[in-house]
Amino acid sequence: MIFKRLAGAFTAAAIASGGFVALTTAAATPAQAETVCAYKVRNVPSGNYLNVRRKPKKTSKLVDQIDPRYAVVGQCKLATANWRAVQGHRTITTGYVHKRYLKKVLKITR
Repeated sequence: MIFKRLAGAFTAAAIASGGFVALTTAAATPAQAETVCAYKVRNVPSGNYLNVRRKPKKTSKLVDQIDPRYAVVGQCKLATANWRAVQGHRTITTGYVHKRYLKKVLKITR
């Protein structure tokens, strides 16, 4: 969990600055490999925020909002047919975002 938070912070900084960050851990083996992806927020008008929901449905309670200028870290695979599980920015809580609003920009395997 801590790795995901750190990866999110480094990835957001790298994407915001237009650079790349390589993160590795010496203890990781292929059998233990965990993959997370960095996403750029898209299809959100300037001045608005992307809503992160508690459950993967439109009517679910909001748990966070993401500024579209920043990247977000989450699972690489879809949680359901149209939703991805991501880490929020303010609360660092796992929530769900519709896939329409995310574009994969980086895959991190540890």
